Amino acid sequence: MLRKTYLRRRLLQGIRDNRCGGRRQFLYRTAIQDRITVHQILVSDGRAADKESYEIILGRGSGSKKPTRVIIDQDGGIDDALALILALRSPELEVTAITAVSGNVTVEQATLNGLRVVDLLNRGDVPVARGLGNPLVRDAVRATSFHGKNGLGDSSLPRSRIPPAEKNAIDTISDELAISKRRDLTIICTGPLTNIAALLTGFPESAKIIKELVIMGGAYEVTEYGIGNVTPVAEFNIYADPEAAKIVFESRVPLTAIGLDVTTIPKNQLTLTDYADIRKRKARVTTFAATILNKNIHKHRIFALHDPMTVATKIKPSLFEYASYKVQVETRGEITAGMTVADRRESPPEGKTPDKRMKICKSVDSRGFKRLFLDRLTGA
Repeated sequence: MLRKTYLRRRLLQGIRDNRCGGRRQFLYRTAIQDRITVHQILVSDGRAADKESYEIILGRGSGSKKPTRVIIDQDGGIDDALALILALRSPELEVTAITAVSGNVTVEQATLNGLRVVDLLNRGDVPVARGLGNPLVRDAVRATSFHGKNGLGDSSLPRSRIPPAEKNAIDTISDELAISKRRDLTIICTGPLTNIAALLTGFPESAKIIKELVIMGGAYEVTEYGIGNVTPVAEFNIYADPEAAKIVFESRVPLTAIGLDVTTIPKNQLTLTDYADIRKRKARVTTFAATILNKNIHKHRIFALHDPMTVATKIKPSLFEYASYKVQVETRGEITAGMTVADRRESPPEGKTPDKRMKICKSVDSRGFKRLFLDRLTGA
């Protein structure tokens, strides 16, 4: 209680004392498992730029609990970059590391793109580690026709000044798990599951330590939009490495999936109007976002926020609803490879389906999600 009172007093003193270019700037520190995380929030005209963040500092509302510790495993696409911005700008999350995996682009490019985002946000404290460069069994597939050759809409962006982590992705994740004093680390996967399958295979004990895997992947037919995008039945992240997905889905780790069932619903997607609002803001982050979105959104006139939505589930869980199903990944079919088969029967025969159930997102508060994403992106 004394510590909380002290933090509030220091916070309010900081608001009074620190003025910079018409904005008042303050820092606050919170100790999280022997780490010091510094959050910076800009306050203008006496009001917090982010009301939710302000309430977190004051210990009010939903933000009064500790941030969720997360690692983000990403494959370097446009929506991966937007998801990283959302995560790193959200005080509800403590991003302990970013890892890269082969998927939308090569793992080398995915690593560079992760570094670009941490550099953009001045978050060099977050390591970006390179992961596996190929699927476990198959040849690599890419999504450069959608994301561009560099994964960021073929935009001309400067290279990051920050070097990649010395450790690889698997070692980075296992080290973070090793220092966990309890089961408190969530891994958010916005690319193929190659790194995670390798982790679970090489370090079986990690399955007992990971709090939750939250994946962007799959099409489960829990809504009318739950159909494939790379094939009629398969979503890209699962299709890119179905053998890895099978290992992960059959593991003991609690699993939550955000599939095409909800990410491709039109009202959940970014519109040209949303894009225009982002573009008119002249800050570094919004300029970056507008640049990487430019070609894609003008071509398709809409942009699915697959990866930001996946991150948002851990920022504001109340926006999402789930159903639990037993799910299997198809690895052998010529036409159905990468299909995620959710058993939606009320009483499936015993022994015919996996024992494990996983949570699948079935509905989203569209207005609340887009408000959260756009507010964090623009700093509104």
